[in-house]
Amino acid sequence: MQGIPAPTPADEPRRSAQGHPVVPSPGTDAGPDRAPWGPGRPAADVVAGEGVDVVLSDGTTAHVRAIGPDDADALRAFHSRLSPESIVLRFFGPHPRLSDAEVERFTHVDGVDRVALVAERASQLLAVARYDRPPSSDEAEVAFVVDDAFQGRGLGTILLQHLADAARSHGIRHLVADTLSENFRMLNVFRDAGFPHKFTRTSEVMHVVMDITPSP
Repeated sequence: MQGIPAPTPADEPRRSAQGHPVVPSPGTDAGPDRAPWGPGRPAADVVAGEGVDVVLSDGTTAHVRAIGPDDADALRAFHSRLSPESIVLRFFGPHPRLSDAEVERFTHVDGVDRVALVAERASQLLAVARYDRPPSSDEAEVAFVVDDAFQGRGLGTILLQHLADAARSHGIRHLVADTLSENFRMLNVFRDAGFPHKFTRTSEVMHVVMDITPSP
């Protein structure tokens, strides 16, 4: 009986020094034998498992995983490092501190109707992204915030792709967001994500609808 051939290096997923699978960032070359960015990496790797390491646009890596109750102090520290401008763009006004109730809500999610992901390096949070779906809806609202020192490195796009993967796996067809019209970086993330989208402006707020239904 012919044995099963041993896997070649090209068959093995790239792994970080910590042993986590490494996912190329959008726009990088995943190689001819690797799955493309997006649905090729199961959402369960991030939401239900230990997470994945991702490559940022500057070539460095970060670890993406689901948030958990143990992240409460790290989330407070992350928020305290945000600039006043980043806080206004995320919360639509000054919000210097997170309340205990907010920390409780942000770190306790069910992984289905409420999913939140963090990007971290050396146990320090670099970014947080989440979606919330109303009961019996196929639409979920997304929100993002990235540490000022790590903006412009592709983290928003990476987290959006992982959120979309998780949302699709739970029957969500559309991701929506309300963002200030001056938040050009976030609007560019939505525009460049590759999903069919619609922008509607009302006063200072841009309403974004993204269709994440898989292409036929």
